[in-house]
Amino acid sequence: MKTLDCALLTLDRRERLVYWPAARLTLDKGRIAQARPLGRKARPGALLAIPGLVDAHCHLPQYPAVAADGGELLPWLKKHIFPLERRFKGSYARELSRLFFKDLAAHGTTAAAVYLSVYKEGAEAAFEEGARSGLRLVMGKVMMDRGSYDDAFARKHPRRGRAEVSLQESGELCARWNGAAEGRLRYAYTPRFALSCSRELMRAAGAEAARRGAFVQTHLSESRAEIAAVRRDFPEARNYADVYGEAGLLGPRTLLAHGIWLSDAERRTVKASGSVLVHCPTSNAFLSSGVMDLPAARGADCRLALGSDVAAGPSLDLLEVMRQAVFAQRLAGAHKLFSGAADRALSRGSAASEVLGAAKAFALATVHGARALDLPVGAGTLTPGAPADLVLVDPAEYDPFAPAPDGTAALARLVFRGSRHAVRATFVAGKLVWGKA
Repeated sequence: MKTLDCALLTLDRRERLVYWPAARLTLDKGRIAQARPLGRKARPGALLAIPGLVDAHCHLPQYPAVAADGGELLPWLKKHIFPLERRFKGSYARELSRLFFKDLAAHGTTAAAVYLSVYKEGAEAAFEEGARSGLRLVMGKVMMDRGSYDDAFARKHPRRGRAEVSLQESGELCARWNGAAEGRLRYAYTPRFALSCSRELMRAAGAEAARRGAFVQTHLSESRAEIAAVRRDFPEARNYADVYGEAGLLGPRTLLAHGIWLSDAERRTVKASGSVLVHCPTSNAFLSSGVMDLPAARGADCRLALGSDVAAGPSLDLLEVMRQAVFAQRLAGAHKLFSGAADRALSRGSAASEVLGAAKAFALATVHGARALDLPVGAGTLTPGAPADLVLVDPAEYDPFAPAPDGTAALARLVFRGSRHAVRATFVAGKLVWGKA
């Protein structure tokens, strides 16, 4: 059992804001046994407890390419990313995995959905280091049988052979790691995106993921050039989302990164399937991909989460990602870049600042992210019975006027001024995985 006296800032399970300047948290058997305010006369806590953050989309092998400036998505992948992913083997993969998971925890991230590379040995190293890290991780070996970045492998195996090898290796990894480390590790079948996969590979991946109760993660409608290429390669599909729907890849355990250029019909498809759209604002800006129409996604009642998309996103800092999400949505709203329902709402007088605020951005990185990754009940909150996944931050690092007078101010100052430099300790299931406490 562990007791923490601190300030507390969280959303409850109904997404209502809770702020106690002085609180006591009791952690026991991996869960929050008690959370209560200490009363008005108690001295405010020097540190602030917030729920552990959830990064629903990032790429481990790409980490060394953060801030590698290089144009739009497809040329950037060819120039910076594929050469790095070719290296993700042996001791290099192990050392990079160790660094990546340490840095996730140092940024206050307690759970993440992580893409690996096409190599099984690199994936094994990542899962082994992930188990040691203490984090909650959904991960998978990238699946590609078109446009492979491993020329030697491509020469050795015809396309059908590449698909068979990818499926076999993914199945072996899933059998070993899905549910391992006391349930903290789960497997995701990871077809990179439609352009790198045959119809046969996508259909088989969808069927295997469903049979094994695994996740699926892929990319959807990130750039206009990508969409045009998908339209060329899959002429029978009604739209990009339909490529995945026809392959059986959509469902409640499917994470779809980006979704910038979706049509209303595609949003209805995503909503009907229960799939999650993962908003990646920093990478969308970095690669000039566009601004996601978040109001339209909300209007369609799509499930949503937030992702750093490292390395196209230049940082693992989800506070920065929240901040940039708010800024991008407000600018797009102010300049009427959105269409459909979002534009109509704005034309009726809704302020651009209402498109996305601090509380909604915080919810995407906590309660909504936790639901997207199917974390234990209560995850993403600091409520009794929830898993004890939490972060202690020092408001003095970003708020010269701390303590904040109320929860709205405390949350706004955290989202708009906070950063990883304020993180002092990160806990998963009540165990310290980074820092001191």
